[in-house]
Amino acid sequence: MGSQHDEKKTARILAIYDQIIRGETVNKQKWAQKQAVSDKTIQRDLKEIEEYLQTLYPESEVAYDRKRQGHRLFREGSMALSDHDIFAVAKVLLDARPFNKIEMEKILDHLLCLSYNRKAIEQAIGNERQCYQPIKHGQDLIERIWFFSQSVQKHQVLDVQYQKQDGTVKAYKINPLGLLFNEYYFYVIAEINGKENPVSLVFRLDRFLNYAFCEDDLRFTTDYGTRFEEGKFREKIQFMYTGKLTTIRFRFSGPSLEAVRDRLPTADVKTSEDGVATVSALVYGEGVKKWLLSQGDWVEVLSPPSYRKEMVEMIERMRGKYGEE
Repeated sequence: MGSQHDEKKTARILAIYDQIIRGETVNKQKWAQKQAVSDKTIQRDLKEIEEYLQTLYPESEVAYDRKRQGHRLFREGSMALSDHDIFAVAKVLLDARPFNKIEMEKILDHLLCLSYNRKAIEQAIGNERQCYQPIKHGQDLIERIWFFSQSVQKHQVLDVQYQKQDGTVKAYKINPLGLLFNEYYFYVIAEINGKENPVSLVFRLDRFLNYAFCEDDLRFTTDYGTRFEEGKFREKIQFMYTGKLTTIRFRFSGPSLEAVRDRLPTADVKTSEDGVATVSALVYGEGVKKWLLSQGDWVEVLSPPSYRKEMVEMIERMRGKYGEE
């Protein structure tokens, strides 16, 4: 008899806990009627749940909400995400489009469960959520992101099969150094294991066909002073194209210097009297060329000379595609 009673109590408390932790309201009278117990029993259940949660989050409280006519979880201080926070994160995720439809729905549902006014947020993002267009690779990424993140932290060598942009597949043994998100995609920054003078290579996360820890749990070592730093790498790279680290100089006559500074965090900007800016920035060479071309006649490359020459040649080739008009 006691065992059966305990089992019913455990199942009841877990069901109430599930509702509480998802941000929903628990009506004490309805639960008492549903479970054929007294209101005081449900009150004791709520107290046990609150005591458990407070061991994890001391600033939390399970209390009566007069407006909602039931008990719910109040989250304060560092553990709380406000509805403003949740809405902002949801908007960024929907605009960035990093995940397939199923994973995006899962993440949004989990965020909404933390909200106080779920209905308002659902209405605010409803159209974007309904019309969400994920990027075309369709791969599940969440577990993959965690796997590669852990391999970076633990310096674990990986055996991988990778499908390149042209469709060919190559096998590598890599030392994963970092994980970045940029322009719709997640990327792994890695070195080829065993190279005498390794260089950092960029792999798109969704293009790994197979990946596993190397046999014998092989690890690689890095010098703390020269370790890979994602933040500094991000400052210097455009569109995830690497190339040589180069200082470029160009004139910029466009309307928004702020946009230039946002695009090139290493930029040093000097403005002349006529409003034309001269910009110097330390960048990886290949990707920045694409950005410079996108600025049209707002940009004139000054140095290095090889860049200026290459820009002229690319512009001439582009002009040639339109013939004589």
